[in-house]
Amino acid sequence: CCRLALRFSQNFSSLMSICNRADSATIPSLRQCSNVACNLNLPHILKRNFRILLSYIVGIFISYRLISTANHEDLFASLGNIFYGIIWLVTILIVLFFDNKEFKETKKWLSFLATFISIIIFTGYLFIFNNIKYNDKAPSLIYCVTKISDFNGISIDFRKDGTYKLTSWGLGAEIYRGKFTIKDSIITVDKSQIENNIISSRFVIRQDGDIDSIGRQEKSIYQIDQQGKVINQSADFRVIENWKNK
Repeated sequence: CCRLALRFSQNFSSLMSICNRADSATIPSLRQCSNVACNLNLPHILKRNFRILLSYIVGIFISYRLISTANHEDLFASLGNIFYGIIWLVTILIVLFFDNKEFKETKKWLSFLATFISIIIFTGYLFIFNNIKYNDKAPSLIYCVTKISDFNGISIDFRKDGTYKLTSWGLGAEIYRGKFTIKDSIITVDKSQIENNIISSRFVIRQDGDIDSIGRQEKSIYQIDQQGKVINQSADFRVIENWKNK
């Protein structure tokens, strides 16, 4: 029994020494592989995160600028929109180039995450912009312009879908949009002051304008207070009967 126990102890010691030598050879190799993997993935992750951040910031900022200037029209605004559009397009192309480069090295579709974010933001911008333009094509119910108009003036398009588009023009044009209700001859809009000439949220339609070419009396629109009285020295409008949205 003693001899068997001694032999077992010697064999167990030999086995443990072999395992220790194997561990000492394996662990450094595993650490080396881990370091190599980190060295390969970390730069890609950092660069990808930078492209994601760049796509998000540029996309959100430029889309906000383009949408906000949709209510302002002049030469400088148009040139600014072209400039922002070019910057956005160049940014998307640069991000796509480096995303594709990373994909060729890693073979992972996650490499195109920044490009995907750019496309999502751009698609959202197109949806909002097209929605604004689509609403502007709604058929007109009443269209009126200020009676005194030269280089400056205001037009209001009250549309059949319950929305209005007010355009104040001068050297450029400022556009205001909102909703309105109409009951009999009273029009009520959702804002009580727009620019300096619209100082009431209530308007009244009266047939007291000039006589047109076919002998029909034109309609006028006046701003009124809460008691229904016409507000003196406020902008009044004449209705264009044959107005059609293009």
